[in-house]
Amino acid sequence: MYKFIVAPVLGGVIGYITNDLAIRMLFRPRKAIYIGKFHVPFTPGLIPSQKDRIARSVGKVISEQLLNEETMRATLLSEKTIATLQSKVREAVRGFFEDDRTIKELLETRFDSETIRTNTLVLEDKLTVAICEKIDEAKIGYSIVDSLMGNIMDMIAQNKVLSMFMDASAKKAIRDKLADKINELISQNAPETVHSTIHKYRARFMNMRVCDIYEKYHDKEDWLIERGTELYIDILGSNMEKVLQALNLEQIIVDKISGFDAAQLEEMIFGIMKRELNAIVYLGAGLGFLMGFINLLF
Repeated sequence: MYKFIVAPVLGGVIGYITNDLAIRMLFRPRKAIYIGKFHVPFTPGLIPSQKDRIARSVGKVISEQLLNEETMRATLLSEKTIATLQSKVREAVRGFFEDDRTIKELLETRFDSETIRTNTLVLEDKLTVAICEKIDEAKIGYSIVDSLMGNIMDMIAQNKVLSMFMDASAKKAIRDKLADKINELISQNAPETVHSTIHKYRARFMNMRVCDIYEKYHDKEDWLIERGTELYIDILGSNMEKVLQALNLEQIIVDKISGFDAAQLEEMIFGIMKRELNAIVYLGAGLGFLMGFINLLF
């Protein structure tokens, strides 16, 4: 009876100790040990010695299989994500209804006065350039001349001498000449006029209360959210690959894991897999107990 008790128990203890030791040797020792110039085998432990390789492997698996373009697209462009986004935006927009701060005061909660001033001036200049470019492209002079040509032709027709020389080519020459001159005058004077107008409305806009703006345009809320959603889908959908390349998830993960010291890595892995690692230790004890019992039968 003594043998039937001691042998299985001893086998279980040995199995427990060997498995527990094997798991701890994955992490310990944390640094290489030398006796003189002789490097003690299996030091440091497996995980500290292979930390960089493990980091690269984990980074590759996560970036290529878990957080790849297909997965990110399916997640970020899913109906659930878009619905959540729309709900959050609508909630934020409606929060403006009770905000009686001015636009300037709202911006000052996030940025200093000099940053706000600099960026608004830059925005004024960019808007001025963009609007003036559109004005030049529109060739407003031709629209103005076309609206006046009828009256001019009527006046010329009343003069028999002038009407004799006013054929189609002459009419076109007059039209083009007047239109080009008007376009030239507009191009010369538009920047100053547009900039002064933008500056005036910018000052007025900065002093408007947020709640007043919301009250004025709240009927456009659905339209704005729909347009914003379309913009989100279009930008993210067509640039997902570039976003992932710029993000470089694999390198982020490699840098993060490589930055852990051995103690942090051990704590992290034990925190995640404590139950599984303990199960391996107890399984070793169970197998040792079983082997000790079977050994008595032979």
